[in-house]
Amino acid sequence: MRLIGGFLHLDGQAADPARLDAMAAAMTAPGLRPRIERWIDGPVALLVLDFGPPATHSAGNPPQHEAGLILAADLRLDEPDTALGQAGLAALLQAQGVAGLGRLAGDFAFAAWNPQRQTLLCARDGFGVRPLFFADRPGAFFAFASLPRGLHATGLVARQVEPAFLVDEFLLLPSEPERSLFKGVERLAPGGWLELGLDLGKPARRGWHWRPDPARAGTCRIGAAEAAAELSRLVQAAVQRRLPGAGPVAAHLSGGLDSSAIAILAARALQPAGRDLLAYSAVPAAFGAYRFGGDGPYIAPVLRQQPGITWQAVRVEKPADFVLPAMDQDQILPVDQSFGEGRILADAAAAGAQMLLSGWGGDEGCSFSRRGVLAEALLTGRWGYLATELRALGSAQAAWGDLAPHLLPDTVQALIRRLAGRPPIPPGLAEISADLLLNQHVAGRSLRRPALPATAKGIRLALISGPGLPRRAEQWSLLAARHGMAVSFPLLDRQLVEFALSLPSALFVRQGWSRRVFRDAMADVLPEALRWKPGKADLVVEGPVYVAAERHLLADRLAALRQHQPVAGFFNLDAMAAWLQALPPAERLAQTIDSGQGDWPAIEKAGGLLRAFRIIAYLEQHG
Repeated sequence: MRLIGGFLHLDGQAADPARLDAMAAAMTAPGLRPRIERWIDGPVALLVLDFGPPATHSAGNPPQHEAGLILAADLRLDEPDTALGQAGLAALLQAQGVAGLGRLAGDFAFAAWNPQRQTLLCARDGFGVRPLFFADRPGAFFAFASLPRGLHATGLVARQVEPAFLVDEFLLLPSEPERSLFKGVERLAPGGWLELGLDLGKPARRGWHWRPDPARAGTCRIGAAEAAAELSRLVQAAVQRRLPGAGPVAAHLSGGLDSSAIAILAARALQPAGRDLLAYSAVPAAFGAYRFGGDGPYIAPVLRQQPGITWQAVRVEKPADFVLPAMDQDQILPVDQSFGEGRILADAAAAGAQMLLSGWGGDEGCSFSRRGVLAEALLTGRWGYLATELRALGSAQAAWGDLAPHLLPDTVQALIRRLAGRPPIPPGLAEISADLLLNQHVAGRSLRRPALPATAKGIRLALISGPGLPRRAEQWSLLAARHGMAVSFPLLDRQLVEFALSLPSALFVRQGWSRRVFRDAMADVLPEALRWKPGKADLVVEGPVYVAAERHLLADRLAALRQHQPVAGFFNLDAMAAWLQALPPAERLAQTIDSGQGDWPAIEKAGGLLRAFRIIAYLEQHG
């Protein structure tokens, strides 16, 4: 794991080493002792923090390669042309410049200073797995860092939270990939590059080195068996190349198809060397008589089948800390061990793991479900396939539920529901939750998420290209940085994603089974009970119950916040208090979650309150 940073004074001012030292200190979490590499030459300063084992540390400064480039790089590069790591990357950049970036695959963020041309080139991998933030003040300076706190520590960038970004976070609305939580700080977009130099007459150049190609979506003419065989090969290769050469490896194990396949494949690859896989499952804690559902029962078959997995369940142990946690200063996420990811990363790091593998990204790519598949078949005239799959659904109501959301506007669906005497379409989470914000924060803002395309091909392309994948990947990476660890996502492997996007949509739904191509690909990997499990469950479901259980603690907190201006100027505290008071007892919410029936609007309101209190905790601690 590495973190990088640096700055370039565009007016030619000499770089101050103290700024670089401040950046390094800010990005080093308590208890960590990274190897620090610095390089300063006139107006430019580069920094690398290496958290890997001592044997992996380079000595002294970021290396100046034979190509003449100085690299500050956080990278894990894939085949074929960059297997030599930083030296291969430097040679590629020297020979081809930004035109060569499209050949890069892997997880990476880097800055390359060219002393001859006096230019700085920054780039980030296609899914934003490795973070990179920057502040650009034309004619003054350009600064970059893996973590926003590194930028703020230099004194070049004032730390100011952006209220509009907080609103979008609270309402779960998508935002542009370049936006960040802080004023004056941008993200380098996933798959993007930026180049600038000391020529004050030229602004920074920006571009893309990789984005999913819409022209390739659904164009691969391949049978089901061939698709499964190639998908199996690509998944196994993606897991293999993300395994470090020594030490333990950690992985999520939710009991779903994606994480279970990755955990098994990683354990198999590690076993010949006698290395164990540390697997972690976020398992809901029992609440009274209610134990909640989820994929928990599917974890046991994985552990029975695959030796070499050291397993640990992660549960909420202190509900009070869960609803009012310690927050990360760079994002709206908890960092203490009341939050499952904090527990997992702390334990894995203590065991010596440098890498955490996650199944994130499968739903959008190689294990895509069924959204829009039958609608696409209807629109493209695949009548035989459509008839077969509609029969497999088993009922006209199920067929309507599968087709209508993709073919009919909301207004038409609402009219049909009214004429049929059915309840209206419930409002979305953003519309419900907006009542907790002061009017000035939602006035004139559209609270509806953009509609997904009608066809599965369009939906797959939108999901792979959208902001959700890189935002979640970045969130995990920022949390892992606090423990000197890296997180990687085998199912976001570029070759794998491009192949999955090229597959015909009909391969993902066959004989009534969604995610069919992935199920077939994992025939020799997943236990049969898991491979053919119906549906998909969310393990982390108990949050609303803890809000109701801790209502008195939260009510007291609200009363104390009346004088806290950042909070009182953002939330409608009266509405929050009314929502909190109106919540059903925690036992009733637990019963609703356990049975799948009951007061779901109350569950959604409790979830909105949980998000609100986490933003409140952030504003109190870091606002």
